[in-house]
This record gives sequence, C-alpha cells and structure tokens, in this order.
Amino acid sequence: MGELLKYKDNPQRLKEILRSGAVEPKEIDELYQLLTDETISNEIKFLIWTQIKKREDLFDIEKLSKLMNTSELNTKKIFKSTPIEVKFPIALNNKGELATAYIIPLSKPIDTLTFSSNLEIRQALSTIKQLLKTKKHQIQNFFIVFDRDFTGKSFMLAVTAGLLLPEENIKRFAFTGVVNEEGEIFEVSYIPQKEEIAKSHNLKLITPDSLDTVDELIYWLGDKPVDIPFVYLVKRPPQETTIALNKIEKEIKKKEKDFSINGLENILGIERKDLGIAYQNFLPAITSEQLVEENEWIKQVLNFEEKLKNIYSKVDFKKRVLHVGLSVPVSLAMGLGIKLGTKKPVLVYHYQSDEYIPVIDLSTTAKLRRIKYIRKNIQNQLKNIEVEIQENIESCGNVAVAIWLASHSPYGDVQNYLETTGRNWPLIKIESKEFQGDIPLPQDFEDIPVDYWIRYVSEIYSVLNVLKVKYQIQKYHFFLSVPVPIAFALGMAIGHFWDGYIYNFNFNASELENKYYPVFDMKDKRLKSIF
Repeated sequence: MGELLKYKDNPQRLKEILRSGAVEPKEIDELYQLLTDETISNEIKFLIWTQIKKREDLFDIEKLSKLMNTSELNTKKIFKSTPIEVKFPIALNNKGELATAYIIPLSKPIDTLTFSSNLEIRQALSTIKQLLKTKKHQIQNFFIVFDRDFTGKSFMLAVTAGLLLPEENIKRFAFTGVVNEEGEIFEVSYIPQKEEIAKSHNLKLITPDSLDTVDELIYWLGDKPVDIPFVYLVKRPPQETTIALNKIEKEIKKKEKDFSINGLENILGIERKDLGIAYQNFLPAITSEQLVEENEWIKQVLNFEEKLKNIYSKVDFKKRVLHVGLSVPVSLAMGLGIKLGTKKPVLVYHYQSDEYIPVIDLSTTAKLRRIKYIRKNIQNQLKNIEVEIQENIESCGNVAVAIWLASHSPYGDVQNYLETTGRNWPLIKIESKEFQGDIPLPQDFEDIPVDYWIRYVSEIYSVLNVLKVKYQIQKYHFFLSVPVPIAFALGMAIGHFWDGYIYNFNFNASELENKYYPVFDMKDKRLKSIF
C-alpha cells in the first residue's frame, strides 16, 4: 500500500497531507484511486481536486478521462476551468457550517455529475439536469464538486441558482431548498439555524419561504431588471402609500407575474417603508429669499434623494426600473425629475380616478434618450404641441414659459403675475395641438401610440433648447399646467444644466402678485442629480 492509501482510514491525517501539498508525482495513481473511491468523503475529494487543479505534475488527462469515463474535453474543464461558486448552509447536531458547491459547466454530456458517492446527492443532481432541459437553459451539462459532507437535498436550490443565474448576482446570497423537475421549490428543515449560519458569513439566505418557483428566482436574481415601485403623495395620509403601492404592484404583475412587493423585501431587503413618501400637509408658500434656505420644498427633494439612494444601494448588482407614482404639485414633480436625471430607468404613472396608469415608459437606455431628442426644425417637426412666442423675446435674459396641457389654462394668471410684479419678461406659450385641456391617456383612443406622452416631453424640450440658443436666453421661468408625469419627465430631461426657476400656483392668494411663487432655483446645487 502506498503512502496515501495507508491513510485511507485516517481521514484527518490524509487531509493534513493534502492541505500541505505534500503529494509526490509518483503518488498520482493513489491520488486518482482516492478520488473515485466511494468510501472517501466529499471534503477529501475536494482537497484532491484542488491539488490536481493547482499542479500540472498531478494532472494526467488521459488517466483521469479513462478513470472517470468522460471525454478529455470534459476532464480538462473539470480540473482546469474556473468554477462557479455557490453557498449553502448545512445544519447537523446543533452545529452549522457554510458549504460551497463548485459548478463546472461542460461542453459535452457526462454520466457522472459529481465525485460524491452519496446516492441521494446524485439523484438530486439528475433532477436538476432534467430541470435544465425543461427550462432549455444554455447550460445543459455540468459537474459539481462539494467541499463538505452533508445529508439531504437542501443544496439543490444553491446549485440550481449557480446554473441559472449570473455569478455576480448571487455572490451575496446563500441558498437552501429542494427543487423538482418542474421548478417548484419545497421546504427544508432548520431554516432559523441556517439563517444564522448565512448571516455569520454576511450572506442573505434565500429559502422556500421567499420563493415558490425557480421562475421567481430567475426574475429576482437573473439578467432581467428588477421592478421597484415608488410613490410620493402630498396632502395624503400615510396609509395611502400602501394603497398606491398595491395598485402599482398589480400593474407591474401584468407584465412580470413573478413580481411582488413581498419579494422585494424577502429577496432584496427593500422594505415597504422604503418605497414611498407621504407628506400630510400642503407644501407652504415661500419667498425668493427662502429659496436658498432649508425650506420645505427642497427638503422634499432631498428626502426623495435619500429614499432612492437607499433603494439603489440594496440592489447594486443588477439593473433596476423605478415605477414612479406621484400625487404631488407639478412644480415639485419637475424638481424631483431634475434630481433623478436621465441615468436611471424609470416608468412614470399618472394618477387619475383612483388609478395609477403607466404613461411614460423610460425603462431602458434607448427609451431614456427619447425625452432628450432635439428636433431642430421646430417649425415643421412638432406634431403634438404648438408654440406662441412674443416678439420681444430677442436678446432677453429672462423668459417666462407657460405650458398648458392640463385642464386649467395658466396664460391669464401668468400674464397678470408678470405685469403686477413688474417682470417685463417675454412669454412663451406652449399647448397641445389636438386637445384642449387634459391630454388623452394612451389607451383612450385606438390611434394614440403608447409613447404619446413621451413625444410631448421631447417636443417641449426641443423647443426650449432651440429657442435658448437662437435668442440667447439666460434664464427660463416655468409656470406649469400639465399632468404630473410630464412635469417629472421634463425635469429629468432638463436636469441641472439650465439657469431658471420653477414656480408654483398659489390657490389661496387673492392678490395677483401672489398668484405664483418660486419654489426651485434650477441651478441650486441641492437639485443636482447624484444618480
């Protein structure tokens, strides 16, 4: 009996030899014999596999291929490629450990899927292989190396995750659960203990309590962006945020059946309280002097920023689509849009008749760019809006912009405000070509395209850009009577790049000079997007 084989019944000594690397090339046959011996533990086989991976003098591809009854290509991949690592906790006799499964995708079919001689483990891996066929996944053949000994099938969810998901998406997670060929996930024992094991390694444990199916796993941790609802309500009680979130959840599920707010919390750690703001009072009128102070309007923008920072930090490993439902003053919506900017995908909802209706889809990079398309020929290329420009606009530093796309025409109030306050600013009037008052929702008419509201934003942005350059406008002063989503998206498009002010209509003012008051200086550094 050789040096290695004589320690077959002394596993502790055998582990010491393998960990030290004190294996001679002349012992290669004994090393290979231990690797295929059904009485040898997973841990020792893992150490042997590790040694062969490290050392060329222990790697004989011809002998290994014959011994394992597999192709030389598969053998090379098993011992020389970089494996996918997935973690799963094991709980035995009041002890707990974090085990690792090393997954090697293979190019060709293989009969034996692991070094482990445990029949239950081999059967479980065969089930996973059948699941891959059902899902028609790109990886169909694989080999698994385990670094620990264990019993049961709770490792199955971890291996399934490693095979179906991008490796970078699962590095902060551990998994436990049994999976069948149909992709259903079943309960396992010792969940509280396993959660403690994962937590001690700074990992979030994904369990059958979090997921019912593999499809849900793929939705949350796969390549697709994750959907995140967010609502902002003014003069509404806090419980309204729950109602609003539930409505947006239903909208998201129409396209993504595996989405749920509970999933956001259980899988990604985004709690319901993270997903909304409810400001219960009316936002107060402020003075021009208060713009530079810590007023209530800028506080709301900064609160919005903090909420989004928290959300994005919890899901920094994959793309995110924010589903924004706003029931706020349009002037605040424009400020919030400036703060968000155009770097983060977003889908904006319109609140009407107790519903949240998706109207502006900026959920991809390509779609985000659309609101910033500039049509240079604003005489002939504007399909949705018409523009009236006062003659005295040339070489004026300050220009007022009144946009009328909602039910209330702002023109008279704005003109009176400018005259009574001595602001001799030329006025640009922008309104809808086809519709007086409320513009239609995409589903109102069969001939209304889904990107109808995006076109409004893009055309308004084009006009403002072209006129700014043509007439050397220094500052725009915005007076808005528009749907909240359009104000929000227009703020996103403009960003923190123009000098100007956003004004809010004062419903309680009796004097004409107080009908509007400025709420945001658009060059205020506090409005600048960090996203």
